Amino acid sequence: MSTLSKGIDVKGSANEIVWKILGGTKFMDKEPVSGLDFLVVSAKGISKSSVENLAHVMDIPMKDMAALLNLSYKTLARKKKADVLNTLVSSLSIEIANTMAKGVSVFEDFDKLNRWLHKENKALNGQKPFDLLNTPTGIKLVNQVLGRIEDGVYS
Repeated sequence: MSTLSKGIDVKGSANEIVWKILGGTKFMDKEPVSGLDFLVVSAKGISKSSVENLAHVMDIPMKDMAALLNLSYKTLARKKKADVLNTLVSSLSIEIANTMAKGVSVFEDFDKLNRWLHKENKALNGQKPFDLLNTPTGIKLVNQVLGRIEDGVYS
């Protein structure tokens, strides 16, 4: 099965899956050729609609998405779908989408991935992976655990 529960075809490169998670052509006109394309987009800022797509894939309310992005919910709620977010929020959103893409390649299902994100994890000292996605360091740790699972190491 290549199309998963969120209507995203997960066949293709990691960059393509990230692009789809963030809204496809609504996020960026063309599929990214490399990670540098994401760098250019994050420098310009991504739209609120891309963050809404990410929240949908993660199956979380925008209130939780705002907390992950270190924004107040009121600030995020005030923005229109086309409004552009700042560079740091945009970059963090793209990194979270990268983690989701990696996770769905490991678990092969968004629902399984989302359940894993919300369970306490021994490899993370009992913390839930989801709770670490609000900082670059936390994202790196979650990605490391996903890599270990992908390699067949008990995590």
